[in-house]
Amino acid sequence: MNAWLRASRLLLLWLCLSAPFTAPGAATEKDDTATWSTSAESQMKQINTLIKDWQREPPTDRAFAQVQQEIAALRERAERCVSEYETGLAGIQQKISALGEPDSSAAAEVRDALRRFQQQQQTTERQLAVCRLIELNARETRDQMLKQRRQMFSRALLHRERPVWQTFSDIVINGLQTEPAKPLVFEPWPALGVGLILLSLLLPVALMFGQVLREQFPLPGPDEPSVPRKRNVLADMYGRRAPALVVFLAVTISLYVGGAAPLAGIGGALVISVIVAPLLQLFVCHGNLQCPEGLPARLLLVLIIVAMALKLFGIGDYLAEDALLLLRATFLFALVMVALWLVQRLIQRKDLETLRSLRLPIAIALLAGPLAEWLGYLNLGWFLTLGVYGTGTGLLLSWWLLTLFGLLFNALGDADNELQSGARQWLGYRRGERVPGLSALKWLVWIGTLIALGYWLLFSWQVSASDTGVVRDLFTDGFSIGAVRIVPVKLIAALFAFLVLLTLARWLRQQLGERWLTKTTLDAGARQSVVALTSYTIVGIAIMLALSMAGLDFQNIAIVAGALSVGIGFGLQNIVNNFVSGLILLFERPVRPGDWVIVGGTEGYVRKVSIRYTLIQTFDRAEVLVPNSELISNQVTNLMLTDTFGRVRVPVGVAYGSDTRQVRDILHRVAREHPMVVLHDPRVASPLVYFIGFGDSSLDFELRCFISNIDYKMSVRSDLLFAIDDAFREAGIEIPFPQRVVHMQKDVTGEDPRPEQDRIQ
Repeated sequence: MNAWLRASRLLLLWLCLSAPFTAPGAATEKDDTATWSTSAESQMKQINTLIKDWQREPPTDRAFAQVQQEIAALRERAERCVSEYETGLAGIQQKISALGEPDSSAAAEVRDALRRFQQQQQTTERQLAVCRLIELNARETRDQMLKQRRQMFSRALLHRERPVWQTFSDIVINGLQTEPAKPLVFEPWPALGVGLILLSLLLPVALMFGQVLREQFPLPGPDEPSVPRKRNVLADMYGRRAPALVVFLAVTISLYVGGAAPLAGIGGALVISVIVAPLLQLFVCHGNLQCPEGLPARLLLVLIIVAMALKLFGIGDYLAEDALLLLRATFLFALVMVALWLVQRLIQRKDLETLRSLRLPIAIALLAGPLAEWLGYLNLGWFLTLGVYGTGTGLLLSWWLLTLFGLLFNALGDADNELQSGARQWLGYRRGERVPGLSALKWLVWIGTLIALGYWLLFSWQVSASDTGVVRDLFTDGFSIGAVRIVPVKLIAALFAFLVLLTLARWLRQQLGERWLTKTTLDAGARQSVVALTSYTIVGIAIMLALSMAGLDFQNIAIVAGALSVGIGFGLQNIVNNFVSGLILLFERPVRPGDWVIVGGTEGYVRKVSIRYTLIQTFDRAEVLVPNSELISNQVTNLMLTDTFGRVRVPVGVAYGSDTRQVRDILHRVAREHPMVVLHDPRVASPLVYFIGFGDSSLDFELRCFISNIDYKMSVRSDLLFAIDDAFREAGIEIPFPQRVVHMQKDVTGEDPRPEQDRIQ
């Protein structure tokens, strides 16, 4: 026995030594890791010293983002180092446990290998501890840096400078005390020449174009009751604004050629405003040419676009500091007045009555930024103004974009109004034909709009790349709730994979049911079972894959399943019973879609066999949901399980004195003449006529015959009754009706007991 044990250990030792060592215990990798750990510790010390210096001099956003990237790179390398050494340590420990504890009789090679593995384990554990320490220091440094950044940002927001009115009084009394960083120059030649040439060329074209637009898309007159179409309203607005657009464009190009880039930016903003203003007017006024809120909406749009242009072209470099402060405060005051004017107009509309209860919070939000600016809190005022007005602009643009896409999707839908029919006909789709991928396109538009709105809000609230790095780390690294680690990126990926597989299951279900399986010899019930089982299998795989991608441990799933089994035993027996019964029905197929079944007091056709219930449609087209457990445990009559043959029974009564053999022959002949009656099939009997008995008023017969399709049982029975009635009339055979003879007996006095008025005279 010891010889066999020694031989097995020698074989294991040979396998371990012959296999290449992939653990990070190799010499070169150890040297690389040791060198990196030394440089990483030195780099972390330099970063900590730099962060302490930030308390005296705040860093720029670029410097802060650069340091944050260095810390993220160190932490990522440390995490990779930890993962590699943990894997190597697990492999070494597995080899040590495989060798076991050598006894005195063990070979020297076994003891040497065990000693070598133990040394590798100690070295790997030391390197693993170093990597973990670097990772921990990187995380702590990052948290400290972010905390310090938040403190500096708070101090900057609450820093107060001179109020605006003091700046205004100083300018009035002493004039401008500072000089701009850059002089604003304008070279009149050749700028004026270019502007005049553009005006002379484009202005007549614009006038002609506007006239053509108004003629091609005329508006109804004041006496006409018709509502103008949206394209006619847009054509009229663009036709009237075409000359102004040309003038602003020529002035913008002239200023840009002359070197006045900020003024050219203002001109470009006005050009964009002229182009976008009609669309905004149409959207705000619900397709009307004029409305009370149209003018303030257009003015607010102009102010916002001009502000963005001034910010983009750096107007602050061309103005003195005091003049810039006064200009910004004045601009913000005008922006607030126009915004409050627009809100006052909007709350008077019936479709926006909900804004009336929010007008005070909206007014406070609109006034917060400019008020802080006038009080001297310039950073806070600019932060609130840009955030509030940027948020409002982003929400308005998103609403506008989703509304436009909603109109487009409705035009591509299946409705029959004029707009949709024209759009679908232009794309080549017939009436009732679905546009493939329309639902997925809707979701993509929604998701794309939300992502764009998210980036717009980050820009509006001045969230820098370093600040978004915190959110990014939170999404990638996750957070802990108790002993549970939640990683949002994994959850989103799991959800996306689940939705993709669920969409695939739906597509595959449709393709199997409507195209692929229809070309096979399977019947409808078999096709539906294959489709259902395939769909459920893909959904089950999707659930397991999503749980695995989300990072859920399957050992925990087993524990949860054990806990659920107790709950199933107490309160979920019916659900589990129906679920298992549904699986049995799908595999055994005792009832299939299209079968004529009788379950208790329910009779009808099986339309669907699902996991929980079976849908039966009665002959009155009422849909009955029968739990699957009733189909398994109770008696079920399936008239179409093995074949579609069915028997029709037609009882007939003839008058006494009729020729019974003639009646038999007539019934035989009527049955044999019907095309659906089975005559020569070994599986069923031929038509039979039975003399049932002597009834009270008739001689009772019964015709029994089989038909090839039980679905036509009632129609065949009706046809046979019509034919029997015609044949009996032709043969002179009477079908009697019940007759009763009533004998009235007089009483002992000999008098008729009936009332006098009922006696026959």
